[in-house]
Amino acid sequence: MTIKTFMNMKKFLTFILAASLMMAAGEKASAQAYWTAAGGFTTFSLSGADSKAFDVPSVPGFYFGVNLDYAFSPIDNLTVEPGAYIMHYGREFTILPGVIEAKSRPYHANYIRIPVNLKYTFDSGSNAEFSVFTGPRFNFGIGGNMFDKDYSALKLSDAQWGLGASVLIADAVMVRGGYDFGLTRCVKDNNPFGEENLKVYRNTFYIGIGFAF
Repeated sequence: MTIKTFMNMKKFLTFILAASLMMAAGEKASAQAYWTAAGGFTTFSLSGADSKAFDVPSVPGFYFGVNLDYAFSPIDNLTVEPGAYIMHYGREFTILPGVIEAKSRPYHANYIRIPVNLKYTFDSGSNAEFSVFTGPRFNFGIGGNMFDKDYSALKLSDAQWGLGASVLIADAVMVRGGYDFGLTRCVKDNNPFGEENLKVYRNTFYIGIGFAF
C-alpha cells in the first residue's frame, strides 16, 4: 500500500465517520424536537380595579401559528416550547358611554403573540400524550382601532402569564387550550379618562387544534 493510497483511504474513512456523526446528530435532534402548526378560537377580557369603568365585553376572535417543542433538559419529558402566533379579535359594542359618543360600532385588534412555555408530558402508554405547560406571553399590537386614541387606547404591547394543557394523539394531532393572565397594564395613559396608571389588565382564553410535524 502506497502512502498516497493510505492517505486517500484515511480521507475516505474520515468522511464516512463525519457523515455518520452528522446523521446521528440529525436523528437525535429530530427526536428531541418537533413543530406544531395550530389555530382555533380565542377571546380576551379586561380585569383589574379600574376595568369596570370601561364596560368592555369579552372580545372574541381567532388565532393561528406555530410552536417548537424542544427537549433541553436531562429530565425526561420536560421540554421548552417557544412559539409565534397571529391573534385577531373583533366585536361590535358601545364603548365608554358618557365619555365617548355612545355609538355602537365594530372594534378590532390584532397581535403577534410570542409564548415561551415550560412543558411537561406525562407517560400514558397509549397513543395519546397529555401535557401541561406554563410560561410568559409577550404580545405586540400590529393594527386595529382598539389601539386608536378615540378608543380607550390599548397599549401596543403587554405581557401575560399562561397556564394550559394539551393532548397529542398518534404523534400527529394536538388539541390544546389555556388561559393567560395579564401581568402588565394594558391601557395607555392618554386615555379618554385623562388618568394615568389605570389598573386594567388583559386576560386571554384560547382553545384549538394543531398538527405536529
